[in-house]
This record gives sequence, structure tokens and C-alpha cells, in this order.
Amino acid sequence: MLPRRPVRRAREHSPPTVSAHKPVKGQAVTSAKNDSASAVFSATACALIAKLRANEAGARAGRDPEYLHQMRVTVRRLRAILSLYSALLRRRQQKNLARELRWLAHALGPARDSDVFISDIWPALRDRLGKGPLIETLHAEWLAQRRRNARIAHRALASKRYRRMIVELERRLSEQSWRDHAAAGELAAWNRQARDFARHELARRAGRVRGYGRVLGELDAAALHRLRIAIKKLRYVMDALSPLFRQACVKTMLESLSSLQDILGAMNDVAVAAQKIDAVLPKGKCMEAAQLRHQISTWHALRLKVLKRKLKATWRAHRDAKPFW
Repeated sequence: MLPRRPVRRAREHSPPTVSAHKPVKGQAVTSAKNDSASAVFSATACALIAKLRANEAGARAGRDPEYLHQMRVTVRRLRAILSLYSALLRRRQQKNLARELRWLAHALGPARDSDVFISDIWPALRDRLGKGPLIETLHAEWLAQRRRNARIAHRALASKRYRRMIVELERRLSEQSWRDHAAAGELAAWNRQARDFARHELARRAGRVRGYGRVLGELDAAALHRLRIAIKKLRYVMDALSPLFRQACVKTMLESLSSLQDILGAMNDVAVAAQKIDAVLPKGKCMEAAQLRHQISTWHALRLKVLKRKLKATWRAHRDAKPFW
């Protein structure tokens, strides 16, 4: 955890969180071609921290799950830009902030996963599996699990640790305090033109993603999961750096990455749903449970077959998109 000293600062200086009338899905970031890496990093961080604050009260109220979803996405984006600029940050600064963001991601993640399962995956699967006492028991378990996960997320957002983290993020990222004790070489790196920095990072990360394409048909579930994570990180980094480039070109690449991420995410959801249900079904010679396992296995195989076909077609479109950097 972060040192206790910032708690007093949080009480004295942190502005009250204002609830947005609707979930805030984006914060505009404006960057010029000649901006420094430092300026782009600070502008992106400011926008993301503002988005966290804007969605916080709605997430704590719990009436609309979209607030929580937007907070979770924002945490992921903050983790992505910390990773992106890690070479320019002091290791201890980056490590402390990354640890706190990881804590928050782990606190919010299960609640969002439960919402997605209950609203998007379970209803169609429940209809397919039919009625019965075991189905009703499963349904009650998922609802109870969602309530437990929501309480964990709520406690995290109401905690002193969360308040300290927000203040530290603002101090370290949006106020550019990393420059205070930077050596001459570090300042030179921060003052470097952001477009040069962006071209290098985008080429490196895009190359890592494209490497999977050469063996796409041979990837198992674990490798597809790693590909999904790599695409997600590339997309977040690309989105953060996109104001430095022509938007028409950026849009095409971002859309192809978003489509790939959606398909791989759906494949992951199907696999996790099958595992999730199988884990709570009664073991032994329960006939109803055995029938449900067979139905779930069939559903799992059919969904993956369809999604894999979509993945190959979408990958071809992504492969043919010209890099904009």
C-alpha cells in the first residue's frame, strides 16, 4: 500500500466526486504533432483520472453497471500508459502506482464479470438448458455471487486506500511531479517529440501482435488469451497516442483491433462460462448434472467454431490495414 501521509492531503485537497448524469465513456485529449512525450503523457493521465472521478459516484450507487464498467476500462488504460512510459518514469514511482492500479482492477473486475455473465451470457444459455431445480439453483448462485462481488467493489471505492491512490495519481501523473528530481538525461527523454516516441512504441507492440497471426490457426486457448491481452494493450496505447496522427488512418486500425478484441473476448467469455458452470455442478452420478454438462460442452464447441471463423476473417482485414505511424 502507499504511505499514509497522503491521507491528510486527500481530505484537504481532493475535490468532491461529482456524479455524472450518464456514465462517462470518453475524455477528449488534444495533442499537437510537436508536443513532447511529457505533455502527451500528462494530458492523457489528466483525462483518465477525470473519467475515474466522474464515474465513481455512479459506480458506488450501483444502479447502472455501466459506471463500474467505465471505471474498470479506465483503470486498464491507466495501467497501459504506465507501461507505455515506464522507461521514462523512475522505477519506484512506476512500481508503486502500478501496484495500486492492479489492486483496484482486481477489486472491480469480478463485479463487472458477474454483470456480464448475468446479463449477456447466462440468459441465452439458461433458455437453451431448459427448466429444472438445478437450473434454478445455478441462477440463485450467480445472483448471490454478483451481490458479493458488488460489495467488494463498493468497499474498495469507499476505502481510504482508493482515495490515497487517486491523490497520488493526480500528484504523480497529471501534475508532472516526475520532472522535479529528474536527471538531465531523463528530462531529455521526456522532452523528446512524442511522435518519435509513439512511432517506436507502436511499431514494437504491433509487431508483437502480428507475430501471432503467422500461427493463428494453431493457437490453443491459453495462447488466444495472451493474444487478446496483447491486442487490448496495443489498442489502449494506440488510443492514447492517436491524437498525434491523422484520425482517418487511426480510426481504421482502431476499429480492426476493436473487432478482434470483441471476438477474442467472446471466445474467452464462452470458455469461462463453461468452466464456471461445470465447477458448481454436482459431482458423481447426478443424471441432471451429467445432461447439463453434455449440453454445455456442445454449446461451448459450437460457439467457438463460429467465433474462430469470424476471427480468421477479421484477422485478414487487420493484417491488410496499413500502419498509420
